[in-house]
Amino acid sequence: MGLEGDLKDFKVLEVIQLLGQQGKSGVLRMWRKKGEEGEIFFSEGKITHATSNRGKEETILGEKLVMTGIISRGDLEAALVGQKKSGRYLGEVLVEGGMADEQAILNALYAQIHEVIYDVFYWKEGKFKFESLSVTQFPKVAVQLSIEEVMLNILRMVDEWPEIERRVPSPYMVLQQTEILKEQGIVLEEDRDVIYRLVDGKRSVQEIVELSLLGKFVTLEILDDLMEGGYIETVDIKRPHVSVKLKPGLEVLKQRPVPFAYGLGVIIALVLLFVSFSQFNFGFLWRDLQGGGYSHKGYLEKVREERVEWGRKVFFLELGRYPEDTSELVAAGILSEEDLKGEDVRRESTKP
Repeated sequence: MGLEGDLKDFKVLEVIQLLGQQGKSGVLRMWRKKGEEGEIFFSEGKITHATSNRGKEETILGEKLVMTGIISRGDLEAALVGQKKSGRYLGEVLVEGGMADEQAILNALYAQIHEVIYDVFYWKEGKFKFESLSVTQFPKVAVQLSIEEVMLNILRMVDEWPEIERRVPSPYMVLQQTEILKEQGIVLEEDRDVIYRLVDGKRSVQEIVELSLLGKFVTLEILDDLMEGGYIETVDIKRPHVSVKLKPGLEVLKQRPVPFAYGLGVIIALVLLFVSFSQFNFGFLWRDLQGGGYSHKGYLEKVREERVEWGRKVFFLELGRYPEDTSELVAAGILSEEDLKGEDVRRESTKP
């Protein structure tokens, strides 16, 4: 079947539905200018697995299995060597070598299929092409998902994701278990118990998602349910470490004394602050010189409003919600009382 085209004209779910209805066996390849590629494999109209080059799923699958204790680091390294020599799929090598349980691999593949298709669903442009494959080219360890099931799941993810994203804490929030489950003797369903056990008071939401074999959507959905039931709670913030590589011309700053670098940083910050508040419109200076009624009080009020708005955004990034009032910004150490008053930060007379 020579099926190929543009994703501007045909949505990925439409192409998947067509291949399923015709019971095709092969691989649907998709790519776009950004260098992203995705592949969805079909066997007699059933989806067996999916991959993309965005995250190197083969490597991620192995790392997840190691971090969750399903296989050892040595097992993964041996399996990767075997995979490279044989050209077979990692999951197949792990199962046949007795390193991992087949069901654990299938669970991971199930989540991977939905995440790849969900990602491609939002592509606004790109190309696709279907190529037929023989049965011998398919992995022995693979799921068999009906097109209808996958399409319904993807559409549910699209519909529910915005609400889940709104309720779930920031990716940087650290979660811990409460005592409710033990006190009430509640036994969680298997998938919820898996996620619950990943909550240890040290891992962030993002780290739990990365460790989970259930996929991002399902993991966040379960975390949302566990928080709503009071079984887990936020306990800390794990801010991401941002590494900034200086351009060659800026390397000289490292060799300068600390006071010089600090002073230069303050000057740059003040200039940027001045530009941002003026919104690149310096007309207010001209109006003031002409007696146009420039208000120093109005300027300070605007500064205060900008500080509060900035603080609200930082608060949301760290806690996953906006503050109820400005006192929460102060309690969180994001703003000070002076910031809220909008006082002149120079703390000295502006008169000559």
